[in-house]
Amino acid sequence: MSLLVRTLFEAFGPSTLREFRRQCATPTDTQQKLLIQLLSKNSDTEYGRLHGFADISGIRDFQRRVPIVGYEDLQPYVEKAMSGEARQLTLRQPVFYAVTSGTTGASKYIPVTPESRTVKSKLTRVWLSAVFRDHPGIFGGRILQIASPEVEGKTASGVPFGAESGHAYRNMPSTMKRMYSVPYETYEIKDYEAKYYLLLRLAAGDSISAIASVNPSSVLLLAKRLAGHTEHILRDIRDGTLRTDLDFDPSIRRKLERGLRPDPTRASKLEQAARKTGGKLLPKGAWPDMEIIACWKGGTVGQYLEQFDDFYPTGVATRDLGYLSSENRGSVPLTDEGDSGVLAIATNFYEFFPEDVSGPPKGTDLLTAAELEVGRRYFIYVTTLGGLYRYDMNDIVEVTGHYEDTPLIRFVQKGKGVVSFTGEKLYETQVLTATGKAFAGVAQKPELIAAVGEMHGDLPRYLFLVEFDAPPGESEGTELVGRLERALRESNIEYAAKRDSMRIGPPVLRVVGSGEFDAYRKRMVEQGRSDGQFKVLRLTSDASFAREFSSVCDYTVDS
Repeated sequence: MSLLVRTLFEAFGPSTLREFRRQCATPTDTQQKLLIQLLSKNSDTEYGRLHGFADISGIRDFQRRVPIVGYEDLQPYVEKAMSGEARQLTLRQPVFYAVTSGTTGASKYIPVTPESRTVKSKLTRVWLSAVFRDHPGIFGGRILQIASPEVEGKTASGVPFGAESGHAYRNMPSTMKRMYSVPYETYEIKDYEAKYYLLLRLAAGDSISAIASVNPSSVLLLAKRLAGHTEHILRDIRDGTLRTDLDFDPSIRRKLERGLRPDPTRASKLEQAARKTGGKLLPKGAWPDMEIIACWKGGTVGQYLEQFDDFYPTGVATRDLGYLSSENRGSVPLTDEGDSGVLAIATNFYEFFPEDVSGPPKGTDLLTAAELEVGRRYFIYVTTLGGLYRYDMNDIVEVTGHYEDTPLIRFVQKGKGVVSFTGEKLYETQVLTATGKAFAGVAQKPELIAAVGEMHGDLPRYLFLVEFDAPPGESEGTELVGRLERALRESNIEYAAKRDSMRIGPPVLRVVGSGEFDAYRKRMVEQGRSDGQFKVLRLTSDASFAREFSSVCDYTVDS
């Protein structure tokens, strides 16, 4: 089967990339053509009639007639569509609703139509074609991907809703599906520990050439779980079995067991690899020929990427999956370098507003792709075939260059990832820069969970929730929080000014219990959060977040 997939990409990959390049040579024409087709297709809908889609002749006309919106503005139309009322946002009814909570708040239901699903699939083919061009060995083994259950429930009209990662996994072409090491049913297992064990037990029995997970924390979680389950995995591979103490649906167990056979040769090979790493099986030993890891590389995930070399084969490539969410797939990285991707101008219509301009934008203030400047940061707004129109993503992206005449963008942070009590405007990126400096070379390997802005008495302060391999002693903790304070001052001059004027209290380094973040992640997944796209803001003003973690001790600096 890998030979068939390889042959298909050899035959059609180059033409797929040529067509994408052609579209990127004329971004304004490509975007205008897409917009008019999208509006014309959906003109006879409740939303389309309200805003005169049929009479819109171009981009500026669209900006004058159609308002900028958030989810709460579209929610009444979504709810009517979910109850079965036709032609609310799109001519064709959604076939699925992707459930997302964003970073906080109640669930949002993002409609997925046949058209929006098709264009996302085409964009995935562009991404894969570029990966295959650079790493032809990607189809030499199987692919291990992290996904979440497709179906969490159904609407009143019978349309399923759940995680889009599961929806895409379940609906991929059968030719590609056979390239994956884990059958979809594995992702439906509710028990967190059982699911991860089974993912790894099945994958360890295979040669894995690629791992895909939007969040690199999941890539690290796989590596650590593999090491922790070494003994059981080796035994199961040798005997062709699954652990009997795992709690999951018997029908799924029967299906998985039908595909298993005893493999003492593979088990012996893995055992030899484990002996080289202290008796713990690591991905570098299990899958030494791995070609690539596909995950997010930008925004707030840098500390995870830095740990890949501890677990994965030396020199394995890492490619960004692009600017990607339940609402849209917004970019296509074409190389392994950095975290930038080509704006997906043939898939969605995009508008932008400069991040450094104060005040809310008016409809005609938004810029098109052709008007962006390299080096500047922008809030991004998207119009999709799924029924989002001028939708505020609350995301900040940076323009890093061009591919042909189309901008290259990288995700910087959520717009909400900024806290400002007294005008300091502390950003997630500044927090990550500061913690990176403060924690560099520290033997206890501190990992930031999040910085929480909170009121302490009558002064605001920043509380840093940090997990360590081994808790620091008092002198080390005091030294660390001092280094953190100095790095924060260097990262943000307004923070330094507010600290000097005593309008912000001293930072606190809170040492949380070992394994606390993993336990929190498990709780959230069990409560319905998407495992594949699990994320937390690394900077938040939600003081209740800190109460999710048990404290070992606090360290601070003199006021």
